[in-house]
Amino acid sequence: MIEFIAQESCIGCDKCYEVCPEDVFDSTGGGVPEIARLDDCTSCRQCALHCPEGAIFVALLNKPMENLDKQAIIAQGRTTSYAKWLGWDKGTPPPGDRSGSHYDYKHRLEEKKGGGKPPDPADRVRRMLYEAKERNLI
Repeated sequence: MIEFIAQESCIGCDKCYEVCPEDVFDSTGGGVPEIARLDDCTSCRQCALHCPEGAIFVALLNKPMENLDKQAIIAQGRTTSYAKWLGWDKGTPPPGDRSGSHYDYKHRLEEKKGGGKPPDPADRVRRMLYEAKERNLI
């Protein structure tokens, strides 16, 4: 679940608004996007991966965290740790990773909801998300 957007880091590019498959965000026209439909968030982390400034913190939990220390999370670099772990850099996927397509992600998500087959094992991000979903981590 999206916990917060670091307002001091966000550049208002609306990438999170564009890539969110669940339409969680509302654009503010160049400012920090509004988290308008938090209950619709599936913790897919597409917003966090595509954010060029690493300004979005998404927890793996399906409910908001209690006693969240936003400043500590920002200071520790935890808003960007997931993307870096997957090899992303400033909103750009690693070379050879096919997960950067918003349409492709939405299509795969719809396929998953309908019981589609597991993602191509050659795609690292999809495989990791699929495995996390199968273990009920997200």
